[in-house]
Amino acid sequence: MYISSTARYGKPLTIINAGEYHVSTGDEIIGTLLGSCVAVCLHDPEKGISGMNHFMLPGRIAKNDPLNSPSAKYGIIAIENLIEAMVEKGARRNNLIAKVFGGGSVMNTEKKTTTIPFDNVRIAKAILELEDIPIVKVDTGASFTRKLLMDARSGKVFLRKSTSSDVYATLEHNTAAYSMA
Repeated sequence: MYISSTARYGKPLTIINAGEYHVSTGDEIIGTLLGSCVAVCLHDPEKGISGMNHFMLPGRIAKNDPLNSPSAKYGIIAIENLIEAMVEKGARRNNLIAKVFGGGSVMNTEKKTTTIPFDNVRIAKAILELEDIPIVKVDTGASFTRKLLMDARSGKVFLRKSTSSDVYATLEHNTAAYSMA
């Protein structure tokens, strides 16, 4: 996790990486960059509490059970950790709403494909459904990377999608814009 203060947004910015999550009761921005990973953004609009996770793999219940690992790099763990942390900070479980982002097929090649992006999205949706948390926004799949900035107070998520050609154009011209999700 990386925390900075920036004049650009006028509030503190907390960047989370794969395997991390962050919950905020304050007026700050939570951000991350996704490829095949998925981020679940939770918000309690009544309490003004928000949280975001960033997980790499869905997790499987098998001989090497990921539930025995405390790592939030697995969706099975990361989503439960985020929900628990939200409740510990004062959010009410029945007020939570969710937004799901990521699961881009950014590392596929012509010779080799993976189902990890699809599986990451599927586990996020399944766990949120089991927890009775409504999903109000989904932006997943395709061959995009996604940069997310979540305003913790309002729960609004600002999204910028990029392909590899967009990244090079952005570096040269700095013209990519965010859209609100």
